[in-house]
Amino acid sequence: MNLSSLVYEFKETLHEEIVESRLNRFLVQTKSGKLCHLHDPGRLEELIYPGNRILIRQTEKGRGRKTSCQVTAAWDGRWVITDSSIHNVIAKKFLPENSRSEVKLGDSRIDFFFENTYVEVKGCTLVKNGVALFPDAPTERGRRHLEELMKAIESGMKAKLLVLVMRDDAECFSPNAETDKKFAETFYLALAKGLEVEIKEFKLEGNKVYYVRDIPLCGKG
Repeated sequence: MNLSSLVYEFKETLHEEIVESRLNRFLVQTKSGKLCHLHDPGRLEELIYPGNRILIRQTEKGRGRKTSCQVTAAWDGRWVITDSSIHNVIAKKFLPENSRSEVKLGDSRIDFFFENTYVEVKGCTLVKNGVALFPDAPTERGRRHLEELMKAIESGMKAKLLVLVMRDDAECFSPNAETDKKFAETFYLALAKGLEVEIKEFKLEGNKVYYVRDIPLCGKG
């Protein structure tokens, strides 16, 4: 895919709001009184806090949802996409057309499978000093996915971790050992066993998401 390629376009208009409070993991109250869904299980402490700028879009209530808007991005010197519901839509653009979604592997479900390769997708919003870091909160589920991918490699299959950095100011990627030491240890163990890792960086302009470039693992050049 070419640099600065369009990979996603939000159909709805994005409106700027100010965070009043984060009521729980998935609900954000705005200064204007709107209650919006936040589709990201991470802490997002550097993004979703009282007084920060966010972009929201209107959504329909239903399927158990009580909100009529969704947080799409938050400001951190640039707009950072905070809606993980679009991750797999974007990821699929970088995979073969015949890739299957939500494939069972061991006791988990892995995002994609094609030929003899399993692909797990992780979204990243945290960047410190040019380093993209995942996770921003402890993730037992993420570690379990890596363990399942290692078992697949040991059985003769291939496995890939596709990291989507939803902002364009990172120079390299590293597992966040400070936040989740077990995940980081499992990541490097999987890497040693043959796990492929691709890290792709994106940016939001208007209501459009563009692929910017691939970045390396920190220390890998």
